[in-house]
Amino acid sequence: MSITVDLPDELSADLARCAQRAGQTAEQFAADALRRQLAIQSFRDTKERLAPYGESSGLGNDDDALAALS
Repeated sequence: MSITVDLPDELSADLARCAQRAGQTAEQFAADALRRQLAIQSFRDTKERLAPYGESSGLGNDDDALAALS
């Protein structure tokens, strides 16, 4: 799949600079960044979907969950 994205000049320059520093093309760098952002969103969606189950088990937040695991 190909997509076209119009970037503001500053963002385009940042992308080119970071991609070069990473030894990647701008396309590779952008694809990697998109993959990471999609993984983060997937995690957040899962956490939101499962939060009611944790709350009903007495786990009100991440600290409660971590304490229960240790």
